[in-house]
Amino acid sequence: MSLIPDFSIRSSEHELMDDPDCDPRKLLRTVDQFKSINRLVSRYKFILSKWVLDDMQERPQESRHLVDMGAGGCDIDVWLLKAAEKHGLKLHITACDYDANIVAHAREVYGKVPGLEIKQTDLLKEPPKAPVDYVFGNHFLHHLAEEQIIELLKQWFPAVRRRMVFSDLHRAPAPYWGYALLSLFYPRSFARYDGLLSIRKGFKKDELSLLTNQALPQAKAEIHHLSLGRLLLSIDAKKQ
Repeated sequence: MSLIPDFSIRSSEHELMDDPDCDPRKLLRTVDQFKSINRLVSRYKFILSKWVLDDMQERPQESRHLVDMGAGGCDIDVWLLKAAEKHGLKLHITACDYDANIVAHAREVYGKVPGLEIKQTDLLKEPPKAPVDYVFGNHFLHHLAEEQIIELLKQWFPAVRRRMVFSDLHRAPAPYWGYALLSLFYPRSFARYDGLLSIRKGFKKDELSLLTNQALPQAKAEIHHLSLGRLLLSIDAKKQ
């Protein structure tokens, strides 16, 4: 990794935790550390409150289904289920991840949480078999190549009844160097190396807009800059 990153183009390097032969202890330590990192910088509470829970309030009697893409340790899903219950809303979440070790770890920690199904799957190879209300991904899209992002959106959008929401990383110096300092507090894991690489694999706003338009030229999509170095892609799919 270069000491002075080039932020003009997306990196195509593979993250250490995406290697099937990576150290499983470091992998699961990284997943556990991401719980704290998510609370500090991902703004998932604000994002899910505004783009999912507020939308559910339009028909609070309806039972809704959300698919979380790249759910990891499922800490965000557990928070969302509790927040929905607090507001009297009915929500079921299917938390999806490709990595068998991560899925097994999440099931051990959260496998008995009501309303949460934790599933190992390749979302690109297993398109939805039934309609879902929401699709959510936190730091998921940057793991994919451009053509994979386009294919994912094409495959899933027709099955979504309400909204697709993706929160990902803005590829820029400020979030990179800010995370370089924060990651010093997360040792003996992949959190530092992979986190910095993830930012280099992140997006500029116009890049994410172009990919969305290529996949779904007729869809109503919005991209927002959020503080702490992230981009929020919201795609309106409201059918009922």
